Amino acid sequence: MNRNERSSLQNRFLSELEQARETLAKLPNVVAMGIGMKETAGKFTDEIVIRVFVEQKISRDLIAPQDLIPAEINGIKTDVLTPLVVTDDSDVCGDERRDLTKFRPIQAGIAISTDSTSYGTLGWFGTLDADDTPILLTNKHVLYDATNTTDNRHLKVAQPQLGSPSTCCCCECGSDNAIGESIIGIRDIAPASNTSVDCAIAKIDPAIAAEIIYEITNNATDEVLTVTGTGVAVVGDRVRKIGARSGFTTGTVVHLGDIAVAAPNDSAGTAIIVRQGQVLIIPVAEETYQVREGVCKFAFSNSGDSGAVILNDDDEIIALNWGGDRTTNNVGITLANNIANVLSKLSGAGFAITLSTSEDGGGDRGRGKSAKKRVQKLESTEPKDLNYLEQLREANRESVLYQLFDQHHEEVLNLVNTCRPVTIAWQRGQGPAYVAALARAAREERYQVPMEVAGISRTKLLQNMGEVLQKYGSSKLKEMLKLHQAGLIQALSRGEKLEQMAERLELAGFLECSSILLKS
Repeated sequence: MNRNERSSLQNRFLSELEQARETLAKLPNVVAMGIGMKETAGKFTDEIVIRVFVEQKISRDLIAPQDLIPAEINGIKTDVLTPLVVTDDSDVCGDERRDLTKFRPIQAGIAISTDSTSYGTLGWFGTLDADDTPILLTNKHVLYDATNTTDNRHLKVAQPQLGSPSTCCCCECGSDNAIGESIIGIRDIAPASNTSVDCAIAKIDPAIAAEIIYEITNNATDEVLTVTGTGVAVVGDRVRKIGARSGFTTGTVVHLGDIAVAAPNDSAGTAIIVRQGQVLIIPVAEETYQVREGVCKFAFSNSGDSGAVILNDDDEIIALNWGGDRTTNNVGITLANNIANVLSKLSGAGFAITLSTSEDGGGDRGRGKSAKKRVQKLESTEPKDLNYLEQLREANRESVLYQLFDQHHEEVLNLVNTCRPVTIAWQRGQGPAYVAALARAAREERYQVPMEVAGISRTKLLQNMGEVLQKYGSSKLKEMLKLHQAGLIQALSRGEKLEQMAERLELAGFLECSSILLKS
């Protein structure tokens, strides 16, 4: 069943559930309901059903016939479930992926905190609609606490240093760790609210905000996720996230709607809590991350991943991770807020926000994929994506252009990926976006390479890269730049088609003969 078919089926099931909700809610023992994958013997199947949570399972013999949950509702099967159990920090089976590294510039997927004893994940970025203030998005219990309240205290938000979060955080290690100040945290539950969220936003310091990298990654993974916007979760969707605890993981959406949660670690004064508008996710079969709750179980998330955004295959944010149940099933179950509910709650509290996309920072690594980190991303454009440029180089093997590439491209790639000042110059100069544009121009004849990306011209990128490579490159690279940088900048700063750039390279003396590749 493809996604369109699943989405259509989901809409039908949700419609039937809404019509049956009032009747089901009146049945003794029923506390919550949604739709999703049927469970059999503690394992999720591929069958989509109406999922009904009860306080506890009771033998059918002890229930009056009129109080039984029907096996089907208008031809849709039902599944009867007991409450989930929110789990605190779980031990890890295998290697610990926790990453508390301090990042500058900041990006999503990194650890953040407001105290010296805990941490969560910086989910994503956006702006306040009222005044365009740059903000970050995470959970309320990451920036404040786990009480079911709204909190608008202004607390310093910082990054823990490498090592245990208790050894160094914002209050203990000075202002260098600080990245902003919390604005509001909202954590509410039913029945007081018709949607349940655990979300918070923080204002990012202007100097930090000016250098944001609009990607999701950290040092625990080679994957880099980008964001194209927000989307609607569909049961069966394959999703991904990068968190500060478990790094990059892949999962499947198995439930949408209300859930019942047992209360040991979710205090609200009742034995069972209903959380409305939730998205549940389990790890895919090939996921390798495991936690230990009595036994080892594969999992999509762990404590410390709270606040991570969850993306579908179109790189759309569908949910905000807030917790997990790693006890009641054969795999860990991640609990997440529907992203539309998060945005609605913030707006209702007077803090409407617009979430950013990776294009806001010039990132364009391809839709529906997890890109590899920078060395792989740069290498992937040659020779496959930049086929025309490869032909240009190979057809002029005795040329200056070929010799420059042959002698220096490995060093430049290495500096971009391992030397932080060079990496920053490349990122701030929109280098990845220009590489993506060249790759697209190589595939699409009519595509024009932009002269400017996010306010950075090609000339500015080339000048800045020349300066930083002159500072950190080898003596041979420095000598090459001294001889050829001005000519390369002059040739590559103009022309919107690859053929035009080739002509300018030829006129500048970088090609001996390129007529076989130039189009009239």
